[in-house]
Amino acid sequence: MPIQITCTDCMIRQNVSDIVRHARCKAMVCRQCISTKAHVCHPMRIARLDDFAAEQSNITWLVDGFLPSVGWTLFYGTRGYGKTTLALQLCAALQEGKPFFNRPTIQTNVFYIQADSLPDEWQAIVQRVAPQSLGWTCLDVPTACMDNPAYVSSLVTLTAKVKPGFIVFDSLYNLTNPKHLNTGNILDAVNAMKSIAGTIPWMLVHHPPHNETRASGHNSLGGNCSNEWALLKTQLKIMKGRLVKDKEIYIERDEDGLWVLADSVGDTVDNDDGLGIFRR
Repeated sequence: MPIQITCTDCMIRQNVSDIVRHARCKAMVCRQCISTKAHVCHPMRIARLDDFAAEQSNITWLVDGFLPSVGWTLFYGTRGYGKTTLALQLCAALQEGKPFFNRPTIQTNVFYIQADSLPDEWQAIVQRVAPQSLGWTCLDVPTACMDNPAYVSSLVTLTAKVKPGFIVFDSLYNLTNPKHLNTGNILDAVNAMKSIAGTIPWMLVHHPPHNETRASGHNSLGGNCSNEWALLKTQLKIMKGRLVKDKEIYIERDEDGLWVLADSVGDTVDNDDGLGIFRR
């Protein structure tokens, strides 16, 4: 913490002991400005860059160095590759606080909103992947429910009951009308999910166009997310990760169809630039 901080009302550099964070708008304001009622709360706040850099960070890692506890993740891969299996394995690891691909996790209650599989199909997947998990799931989800305010309100209520620390929405094709996918209107569905999740980190499962390694639909999807994961046949590739250093993990399916680290590739290490590379 710096010795002095700039009051964002009077713009005067003052001792830390004379500056307080406003309870409502989080602005850093001097006691004099507060006592004279000069401060006016705004929906946005300003800060000098050095003061902002010195503020205590609230970021933790649900999966160490791989999945931060803020923002949302767009996760896509070709149909049938095993996206749902991997997403459920992630949820099972978080719910129990067990490692995910050898990376430590923080124990976190999970909520898996399943709109991509029929209940019997989903039950079979859960029985295979996470039969003992204490996490929660939502099933019988109506088609295009993110386009219906009543359904969104219901999911807000159910999420509040579950109190999760991580949410999965599976998958976008069934959560909204497909006609929205190739327009900026797709963000209406994303914003509905944001209203359900609030400050809770979440993941959206989606599909790529045929033979392409990108999410299908309007490019606003990739621009809006914090993290972008692509599931390839033998690789989980981080196409975008604002905080993530490791950019790829080599994985394979075991005899039970579960994802495990590939034996043929060594551990991920960081080079001097903080980029994920592999040591064989």
